[in-house]
Amino acid sequence: MKYPILLLAGRDVERREFLDGLDPEEKYKSKVLYPFLGKTVIEWVIEELLKSPYVEGLYILGLSKEDLSVEGPIHFVPVDYQSNVSQKYKAGLDYLIDNNKYHEVIIGCSGDCPGVSVEGINSFFEYIQDKKDYDFILSVVPHEAVKESFPDSKRAIASLKDINITQGELAMLSPRAINEYQKVMDSFTTTDVRKSRTFMSLIKVVARKPSTWFKLIKIVRGKGTLNDVIICFSKAYNLKSDVAIVNDPGLSMDMDLPEDHKKLEEYVSKTKKK
Repeated sequence: MKYPILLLAGRDVERREFLDGLDPEEKYKSKVLYPFLGKTVIEWVIEELLKSPYVEGLYILGLSKEDLSVEGPIHFVPVDYQSNVSQKYKAGLDYLIDNNKYHEVIIGCSGDCPGVSVEGINSFFEYIQDKKDYDFILSVVPHEAVKESFPDSKRAIASLKDINITQGELAMLSPRAINEYQKVMDSFTTTDVRKSRTFMSLIKVVARKPSTWFKLIKIVRGKGTLNDVIICFSKAYNLKSDVAIVNDPGLSMDMDLPEDHKKLEEYVSKTKKK
């Protein structure tokens, strides 16, 4: 089965730290257009996605044809490039419906993770094949794999009894999740959550639901498992949820901070650039 990919490519105003450091003159509309090893950042992501047999087409949220010239099944979705994540996803879903491309599940991907590999992408798709009735599936990467490739990574870590994980940049969402849970989506993509060294800020969001407290206590005390986290999130929001463990360090590393650029240049030079 092939899937439409909503590729996030605009600029979130509150996350200007990357471009503030590397583009003080504001030459680039978005960090995904920043030069990276002879291409733009987003072109590295597009190339890997289009290698996958599971990809029907890429629907770019936040850029226009004037911003980026690429070949392939590429569509530019009209949406304000500074709109928040939930607004971009809603615009992408509406675009798919209006253009007779409606699908029972939608895949979202960040446009600023140039280290992602087609192997990691395919691994995610293989996991979700039999989970079309789910509302939300998030990719996660074992932290040991991240630490080996990015030893000084500042990405948030969930330290659990059975595994330590870092959030990945691929996610599966149902149309219901996109339409009805926009505030939830935005609450998990704030600056504080993205920069935190732990998932404590995420726990604070979920803790607003009393039905999750028993599982949360286990997690906070270091006795919670990955399955506890999944159950906790599902109960909190009445969303059938899961995580896909993908052993691809590049999937966990996007460009939020100026130092991320150099780290990813070194990683991509070793793993992709011939």
